[in-house]
Amino acid sequence: MDRAVVKQPLAIEEDVHNEFRMHTKLMLTELGKFQSKQDKDGSIRRTLQPISKTICAFLNTDGGRLFLGVNDDKMIKGITMSKNMIYHFFGSLRHMCEKFKPYSPISRIRVSILEVISMDDKTKVKLKKVDMDKEEVSDFPKLANHSVGGFFCDCFKEINQAATKQYLFIVQVAAPDADSPTIIYQNEEGLAYRRRLASNKCVYLDDLRRMMNERNRVFVDLHDEVRHEIDRFIKFH
Repeated sequence: MDRAVVKQPLAIEEDVHNEFRMHTKLMLTELGKFQSKQDKDGSIRRTLQPISKTICAFLNTDGGRLFLGVNDDKMIKGITMSKNMIYHFFGSLRHMCEKFKPYSPISRIRVSILEVISMDDKTKVKLKKVDMDKEEVSDFPKLANHSVGGFFCDCFKEINQAATKQYLFIVQVAAPDADSPTIIYQNEEGLAYRRRLASNKCVYLDDLRRMMNERNRVFVDLHDEVRHEIDRFIKFH
């Protein structure tokens, strides 16, 4: 099955295993100056957080899923992208993972891409699996090179063109192997994060001690029973 109709809003909550985002900015270097603001005390605060923080937190906790294209109200809106911009995302993802320490976690990450198709019934949305190998008439010629790791690439010029569509990205981060030594990952900023409730917390020395003590703890996801609408369509391994 390559299509499914999903009810809105999603029956999934943001928690230790799930997070919603409406952007695809993976690293801090991909954020522009307009994505931060100065507070009254003079400090600079980010208005957009890089996705690498959440991926790092999932790696260091018990895995999880990032839904890119779902807003805070649990509505699937999708992100406007062209095929070239999707290729750019995968290049940026690999580039980001190569900057993680102690080594790249790319083998623990899987991405599913779904085209978001609006319906007359606003309480539902149609999702269609994307075949990246299949070219369509509206697709732009594939770019030979992408500028990854920065806030601009030539493929971004296609954002206002007819070839763009709305896409939902589901980034699945596998849980650590219980039989392998404990690995604490650091993202491209050199910071380690851990998932707590529905947020990412920077890991400090006391946290590291606690993580070692919890090595064999079993984390229970309380929302498995409400995920059948998407999980019957997207098979995670």
